[in-house]
Parts: sequence; structure tokens; C-alpha cells
Amino acid sequence: MSTNISPAKGNAVAQDASASPHYRFWLSVALLAATVMQVLDITIVSVALPYMAGSLSANTSQISWIVTSYLVAAAISTPLTGFLAARFGRRQLLLASLGGFVVVSGLCGVSQDLMEIVFLRLLQGLVGAPLPSLAQAMLIEAYPPEMRGRITARWSLAVVAGPILGPVIGGILVTHLDWRWVFYVNLPAGLLAWILAYRFSSPSSAIEKRSIDLPGFAGMAIGLGALQVVLDQGNTMGWFSSQRIVILTILAVLTLGFFLWRALTRGDSIVHLRLLRNRDFGIASLASITFGAGFYGIVTYQPIFLEHLLGYPPETAGWISAARGITAMLGMLLTGRLIHRTGPLVWALAGCVISAVGGYAMTGYDLHIGLSAALWPGILQGIGLGMAFTAIATLAFRSLPKTATADAAGLFGVMRVLGGAIGVSLMSTLLSHCTQSAWNHLGGFVTSFNPALPDYLNALPTSSLPAQFRLLQQVLLRHAEMQAYLNGFYALAAIFLLSTIILLIAIRFRDSATTRSGQHG
Repeated sequence: MSTNISPAKGNAVAQDASASPHYRFWLSVALLAATVMQVLDITIVSVALPYMAGSLSANTSQISWIVTSYLVAAAISTPLTGFLAARFGRRQLLLASLGGFVVVSGLCGVSQDLMEIVFLRLLQGLVGAPLPSLAQAMLIEAYPPEMRGRITARWSLAVVAGPILGPVIGGILVTHLDWRWVFYVNLPAGLLAWILAYRFSSPSSAIEKRSIDLPGFAGMAIGLGALQVVLDQGNTMGWFSSQRIVILTILAVLTLGFFLWRALTRGDSIVHLRLLRNRDFGIASLASITFGAGFYGIVTYQPIFLEHLLGYPPETAGWISAARGITAMLGMLLTGRLIHRTGPLVWALAGCVISAVGGYAMTGYDLHIGLSAALWPGILQGIGLGMAFTAIATLAFRSLPKTATADAAGLFGVMRVLGGAIGVSLMSTLLSHCTQSAWNHLGGFVTSFNPALPDYLNALPTSSLPAQFRLLQQVLLRHAEMQAYLNGFYALAAIFLLSTIILLIAIRFRDSATTRSGQHG
């Protein structure tokens, strides 16, 4: 498709689309569907991971790569959205991103091994990352100023609805069809969105030739990729006893250091790190990293825990995860209505504390809990997540100039997604390490010197000694994994508390600044 668009023709089409409710309605359907589809794919695979692990011959640590590859790719690709939209036009980028997302989703569905689907999920994250930002910008552009608040609220609802619907839709598809349908479901939805976008979106009236710091961007991409491999495979390879891990760590440090140097000294950097000098935005970005780590860690691994250890059907695990999303939406609505009375810091602090309490409540899980006991910690945590999500985002932008909003939004989104990728990787490493440690500890009691061992073996429903020890091995492994998940839930609660500490530092800085201002006054 040519990018040499007639300005007169482009403006005429844009005016028609903006003036006609018919055009605006169908354009909104296309853009909101694209947004839901992209954010849905972060969580829709969570309930399918245990089934994918069996089909692709992967363990719990390896199967998390399917999630982290998508998140890291999105973190790398998101900052390019503004440059690509200015260079090729929003409509062209939207159609290319939607089309690529649909094609790669279909390829994910036919994957036959772990490395193939990890590569395709990486590609899916790269091509799909621009969709939410593009949708937001095009919706605001298509509607008159007096209607932009309403359409922005609809876009925000789509962003929230995706993670809520993901586990439910994924659970239904896995229960009644197959795990591959969590990817195939994107085909009809994406194709419909592409057709509507092609028919009702307006060509860009102007194309800019904007320059970016490609060496700096390459340093960021290579550094984040190397760091993710270190986090994903470090425990399996023995961390720094492995030459490969040492080399990748050095590569990550050097390339990310190069990126930071370029970003802080050049005006054409793809990521404007100088925005972090704004105290509110810097504190909110740090809190967003830790918050993202806790959020994506829990939404990824709680369904695996429910299905793998407790034997819940995927559909039930999906509804339990959705309950957290529903209360998160209520927390967002409550915070949005009342945040102007106290400011965002109080609500962010309260939200992180409630999220931590919900995570701590999960440490009371055991192998025999009922549905209500599995459900209520997530419901409580969802309220806190919704409060913190809204308040941290409000804090980030409250003191930034309007001219910096677009660049800040991209950087803030990268921080949250990057934190999510780190959180999922750390949770995977923790589960693998703690399972092995608990297995070694429990195995120490299986000895001929333990007088309870013969009585336990004789009570088993088989008299074959090898069969008895196989059953005992399964029981020990199940209890070892249970202990590992409890340690993981402790860690996630601590991560939310870390967000609380960061916000308390912000309050301290604010109070100190206010005191100094009053003294000088």
C-alpha cells in the first residue's frame, strides 16, 4: 500500500468519518475489538498452560516462556508505535499489525514443539503491541472533543475487560475443544476487526520522516532479550556456574548500559528516560514495575496451581481468575470517583496493601481447600489491584506537561509489561528451586530408619514394593510442589509490599518538599 496519500482526499475522508455516527460506530467496534484481542492474549493462555505443557513435553519452568516471550516482545515493540505511526500512517500500521497478529495466532495454534510456539509468541507480541495505543489515538481523533471522555472510558473498559475475559474464554475453549483454540479464536475476531478497520478507518493525511536512535533501540532489544533468557533459564543451568548464563549476563549489562547512555544523551531516543526525572512519574514508574511483576505473576500461576495441584477443570479455574478481574473493575470505578478528594497516593498505597493481604491469604491454601477458600483471596486482591492500577496511573501523569503525555504513556506501559515479564520469570525460577528443595527435604524421611514408613506402604492399595514407592514418589512430589507454590505466594505478597514501600518514599518526599516550601515562604 502506498504511503503517498493526497492530503485533500485524506482530510475529506477523515471529516466524513468523524461527522458520521455510522462510520464512528463501526470504527469503534474495530478498534475496541483489536484492543481486547491484544490484551486478552496475555491471560487467555494461563488456564491452557498445564495442557500445553503435556502436549509440548515441557515442565512448569519451560512452559512459562510462552507468557514471558509475549510480554518481553510487547515491551520491546511498544516504544516503536509512535515512530511507525508517524512514518507509515496510523491506518497502515493498524492494518499491518492486525493482519500480522491474526496470521501469527493461527501459526501458534498449529505449533508442534515448545521452541516453535515460543518463537511465534515472541513474533505475536512484536506485531500486536501497537494495537492498544493505536486504537486509543484513533478513537480520540475520530470523535469530537465533547465525546472523547466517553470513548476514552470505553477504551479503558476494553483494556480491563481483556484480562478478565481471558481466563474464562480460555477455560471454556480448553474444556470443550482444545488448547490450540486459545489461538484460533483470534482468527474470526481479528479478521472481522481488520475488515471493519479497512472499510471505516481514514488514511493518514500526513506522513512524517522522523528519525530514531536505532543503535540505542538495538541495545534495548538485545539487552532485554538476554536478561529474559537469564531469568528464565538461570535456575535450570545452575546460574553463574554456567558459562552461557555468564555470557548472557555480561551481554545484558553491556547492551542495557549502552541503551541507557544513548537514551540519556540523545533527543531522538525511542524511550524518553528523562521523563523519569519528574518525581511523580518516576515513583509511579518504579511502582508500576513491581506492581506489574506481582499482577502478572499471580494471574499466570494461580490457574496452573488450581488445575495442576487441586485438579480443578480449566473452566472453573478461569472463573476463579475472572472473579479477581470483576472486583478489580469495581476497585477502578470506586477509585475513579473518589480519587480527587484525597489524591492518588493514598489510593495507590491502600490498593497495594490490600493486594499484599490478598496474596498473603493465598499462603493458607492446602491440597484440600474448597472452592470458596480458593475464591475469596482473589476477590479481595482484585479490589486492591483495581485501586492501585488506577491510582498509580493517575500519579504518573498528574504533574507532567501535556506535550509529554504521549511519550510518557509509552514508557509507563513498557515499565508495567517489563515488570510482568520479570515477575513471571522470577515466579518460575522460585517454583523450580523450591520444589527441588522441598523434595530433598521430604525425601530425607523416606528411610528404613523411619518406623512409620512400613505402616504407610502397607496401607497403600498395592502389595508390589516398586508400585508402592511410585505412589509414594507421587505424593512427595505433590507436597513439594504445594510448598513451592506457598513460597511463591509469599513472594508475590512481598512484591506488592515493595510497591507500598516505594509509594511511602514518595509521600516522604512530598512532605519534605512541602515543609521546605513552607519554611522558605
